[in-house]
Amino acid sequence: MTLGYINLLRAPLGRSFIAVRDSEISAQALGIDIARTKTISFGISCALTGMAGALMGLYATAFNNETFSLVISIQLLMMIVIGGLGTIHGAFFGAAIVGFLPQFLSMSKDWIGTLTGGGSVAIPGLEAGIFGAILMLFLLFEPMGIYGRWIKIRTFFELFPFSRKDMFKRQKSYLKTERLR
Repeated sequence: MTLGYINLLRAPLGRSFIAVRDSEISAQALGIDIARTKTISFGISCALTGMAGALMGLYATAFNNETFSLVISIQLLMMIVIGGLGTIHGAFFGAAIVGFLPQFLSMSKDWIGTLTGGGSVAIPGLEAGIFGAILMLFLLFEPMGIYGRWIKIRTFFELFPFSRKDMFKRQKSYLKTERLR
């Protein structure tokens, strides 16, 4: 699926996906049919989601209302936001971090318990609270995720002697074409 997605992004359809994502008005000015592009992207995402659901059904062997809980949907959202929205590498980075985060939390609970002299600390809802806090922190302070931070660091070292202090400052104004909305 990843190789298919990479090849799709290189094709003219993938370029139109990126253009519509960045600026619909600019994409329309370039002659891209926005409704067609959004419909095709919706169809592709439905097909991939259906395939993922079928594979999850094979893995879980039974589906009911408890199979897919709120915590799982928050974890899937966190994988994309933490890794980086709109990037292939970011999905893998986010999946690795969110996959190891529960184990890190359980090890830190045991470590805090031994540090305080008690047993293992049991705080209900701690995992969901920490997941929510991490999600909010990434949305507020690093909206491009870990992959976006990696791009900034790599660009800094590529341009090291010539890098400016405010090179990666967040843009606060919209494009002139986006102000028409």
